[in-house]
Amino acid sequence: MASVTPLYTGTTPSNWTTLTEHTYDEILSHHRPSLELMDKVITPIWYIIGFPSNTLAFGVWIRPHMRPSSGCYLAALALGDLVFLALQLIFWLQETWKMRLIHYPVLCEVFPILFMAAQYLSPLLVLGFTVERYISICHPFERDKYCSTRRAVIVICGLVAVSLGLHIVQGYFWQYREEQCLPRDVAVQGGVRSMWTVWTWVTELLVFGIVPISNLVLNLLVIIETRAIQKSEEKRLVNNVGHTSSAATVTLLTVSFYLIITTLPVTLTYTLWFNYPEGPFDLTHEQIVDNKIWQKHFTYKMVKVVIEKLGMSHYATNFFIYVITGKKFRRELKLGFYKMFCKSKLREYRRQQYIKENTMDTSLTANLKINGSANDQIHT
Repeated sequence: MASVTPLYTGTTPSNWTTLTEHTYDEILSHHRPSLELMDKVITPIWYIIGFPSNTLAFGVWIRPHMRPSSGCYLAALALGDLVFLALQLIFWLQETWKMRLIHYPVLCEVFPILFMAAQYLSPLLVLGFTVERYISICHPFERDKYCSTRRAVIVICGLVAVSLGLHIVQGYFWQYREEQCLPRDVAVQGGVRSMWTVWTWVTELLVFGIVPISNLVLNLLVIIETRAIQKSEEKRLVNNVGHTSSAATVTLLTVSFYLIITTLPVTLTYTLWFNYPEGPFDLTHEQIVDNKIWQKHFTYKMVKVVIEKLGMSHYATNFFIYVITGKKFRRELKLGFYKMFCKSKLREYRRQQYIKENTMDTSLTANLKINGSANDQIHT
């Protein structure tokens, strides 16, 4: 979920006691210092986890035999999350540690476009492979037409274009002036009804509200149909769904559901923003402590930040879902590790896989012969 925090912060005065009016960041820092501490502690955890895990996931899913259509979406998701975390790191260093990284001409206008587009791309890609899995399971006769690798690449490119198109206007909203990256005056005129606020609300609720709900509905339909297929012995034999397809469905459903449970709560807290407004800014710190409006806002802000930090996890932890639910993914990850660090184990592993596959083929052939003989006797 995108933050409504601007790409700049106010300067902190040297003497608190003489203040008659404070900036929002100054008030939060004084009355809820734990929020800043939380940001400095939790956010780096997702970077430490996300950068190597997304790199590994992309390296596995990009391999040729791992790139049927679903693999293309998961490779794009890993790469998109990696790009987002890199841009988020820049934003975090700018906002939390006050490094001057964004406050430059051109970069001020371009960075919000890329940052927001990368953030929105993840839910859109999950919707893409959720729709594909729905078609594959619930409309199997359309699978060859709509679930090909070529079609997946086209859809992924289209989703990237949509995400960039939704945020190209950010280049107009932000402007470099007074040696800072600030919103244009015309964009924020009207407060809660301003062009910037309305556009942000519409796009946020669309991508982080409607898209996860659509994923939820499609997932439920897939689960219902999958159970129906599993109950039909004849369907299993005819379609030969097999363990690979089932495992792929479990992996994709898990990724999709995890996105839902990490984005919908953030969306909900975001929609409650205007129910817990800030109090007056011209109060002393002692008066703010006794002000009910400010205290309610602080409680809301604390809950919102905790949910947002937990919600950010879906950009960093999909790798672990792949490892837990994907047998094929684990195998490819192990092969990659052996190729890089242990050639002798790679040879032994391939030998064992060869023996295992031949044993399975022999057993399958024997079963088919037995079933065929039984059918012949029945017909006789």
